[in-house]
This record gives sequence, structure tokens and C-alpha cells, in this order.
Amino acid sequence: MNITVLLQKAAIFLVRLFPLKLADRLAARSGILVCFLSQRRRNNISTNLGHIFAREDIDRSRMNQYLKNTFANYARCMVDFLRLGFMSRDDFDVEMVGLENVLAALEHGRGCVLLTMHIGNWDYAGSYLAARGVPMSALVEETRPEMYELYKRHRERMGMKTFPLSNAGYGFLHTIKNNRVLAVLGDRDILRNGVTVDFFDGRRNIPRGLGDIVIKKKMPVLFGYMVLNPAGRGHRYLAFIDEPVFFTRTESEFNECMVRRLEQFIRLYPDQWMLFESDWVGEQCGKVQAA
Repeated sequence: MNITVLLQKAAIFLVRLFPLKLADRLAARSGILVCFLSQRRRNNISTNLGHIFAREDIDRSRMNQYLKNTFANYARCMVDFLRLGFMSRDDFDVEMVGLENVLAALEHGRGCVLLTMHIGNWDYAGSYLAARGVPMSALVEETRPEMYELYKRHRERMGMKTFPLSNAGYGFLHTIKNNRVLAVLGDRDILRNGVTVDFFDGRRNIPRGLGDIVIKKKMPVLFGYMVLNPAGRGHRYLAFIDEPVFFTRTESEFNECMVRRLEQFIRLYPDQWMLFESDWVGEQCGKVQAA
């Protein structure tokens, strides 16, 4: 068995054993420790933050706080992802705005695309919607078989159906035929065949062909996110889903609209954009150090 899978199963055991508040505190501290130990990931997050705040005067101490918060938030979200393996439908702690927009999109009978990104807890979001009766599907990254099956069990336990990115075409057909919601992450070109776009003050590749599908199939598009509540009180998560949008012109128009909307979400929660790979086109990762 893969060592990463063993570690994940050990983490599941600990998360089940510890109360959520204790697991949450331990996870946050572990995330900050990883921030100090992993220079590559630290530099990649620093690069992301540098692009987010390129046109703002952010002092070093504040930037470092965002940096450490990103690692802590990711670890906290992982606690909730692992809890999906045993929690009940009533255990979700979410303040939801815009659920009615999902129902409005499905009224057209063509399925719809829920566009989000690597912000907050995207797996928890899909499971939450499925637990609330939304017919959810998702395109997911393919990892090593053991890890993929472990994650698949967690993701599908509340009723969400998953499709690997290599089988995205079938995922879209299944979504349209059965009038479901298909969640797609739009901020990373995992298959390495995407299109390059302006993103903040840099350049990134995003998935190719998504706009072409929603235009040709006349599928409504929803933009949304689910993030940890930065206030630290009230509901654990804040979720938002925009009103459905139809695109009728070109894929370029769709890409422009998607990128601008994702940028808006990221600016709201810069320390919850959890992309740890260096995906900026034509540049090296940053050098900001945690202090």
C-alpha cells in the first residue's frame, strides 16, 4: 500500500478519535509547520499572493500572515474532508447563500455547470449540496489508484457522483441527460492542454473547451465557492452561489467572464486560494519567506 494512503488512513483514524475543535487546532498548527518545512510549496503560495496583491501596497508582515494562513486553512479543510467518511448529513455547518439559484438553473432541464476553484473546501461543498438533495456530480483529478478510490469513497458518500477528468465528455453527457449539477474547478489546467489567459497581473493556463461545451449545449453556468468562515464564529463555512448565466457567443468571452469572477472570489479570501503548484506561465516561483 502506498505510504501516502497509509498516512491518509491514519489521519482519518485520528480525526474520528479527536473532537473537531481539537482536530482543527492541531491541523492549523501542522499546516504552519509544513509552511516552514516545505520551501517549494511556500514559494508557490508566495507567488500566488504576489499576483493577487500586485497592485496593492501590502507590507511583508501582512503578506507572511496570508502565507501561513493558507497552509493552516488547507489543513483545516482536510480535517473536514476526512470527516466526510463518517459524518452524518446533519453535521454540516454551513451558511448558504444562493441555493435557490441551483434550483433555478435546473429548471431549464439541461443540467448546469457549477464553476468554482481551489478555494476553501470544494469537496465539502459538493458533499453538502448532495446532502441537501441537489443531484451533484463533479470532475475530479486522477491520482494513484489507491488514493483515487479512497477519495472517491469520501466524495460520493453523500450522493455526489464523480467522473475523472479523462472521462469528462461522458461526465457532461451524463449531467445533461439526467439534469444534474456538474462541479468543475476552473483555475488550473490539470490535463496540460489548456488555453493561456491573463490572470491578475500574470498568465495562467485554464481548462480548454469548457466554454465551447456550455455554449453548444446551452447549459446554464453557476459561479460559487465555499470557504472557512474567516470571522471564526458562527457557521464554520460560508457558501455562495451566483445566479445562473447563459453564454451564447464565444469561448473567449466565457473564459474572460470566468477568470474575472474567479479573481473576485480570490480577492475576498486570498489566504484560502490553495494552489500549491507553480502554474504561472513563463516565470519562477516567488521567494517570500514565512516569518
